[in-house]
Amino acid sequence: MSQRLEGRVAVITGGGSGIGAATALRLASEGAKVVIVDTNSTSGEVIASQVGGIFVKADVTDSDQVENMYRVAFDTYGRIDIAFNNAGISPPTDDSILTTGLDVWEQVNRVNLMSVFLC
Repeated sequence: MSQRLEGRVAVITGGGSGIGAATALRLASEGAKVVIVDTNSTSGEVIASQVGGIFVKADVTDSDQVENMYRVAFDTYGRIDIAFNNAGISPPTDDSILTTGLDVWEQVNRVNLMSVFLC
């Protein structure tokens, strides 16, 4: 693997699993320093350890927590070059769109849409 990202710093929301975790592994393999952001401390810490990065627990729908995650990343590495705003959720699989409540719909939109603006 090339080291084309050597010295670059990547912040990955939703980095504790799925696409975020796979992206973290790939970016680290290309030399990036990686900041894993997730609400799940267990999986977030595991991925951060695997990539030699750091983990920040944050709810990306909370502007104060988003500000803090970037502050921690910058204070740790002195720069931020890549922001992969990957956090996302879907309604529980046993709910149909016809029975999904407004509270669930709003939370999905906060995580999937508002967080991109905040991040």
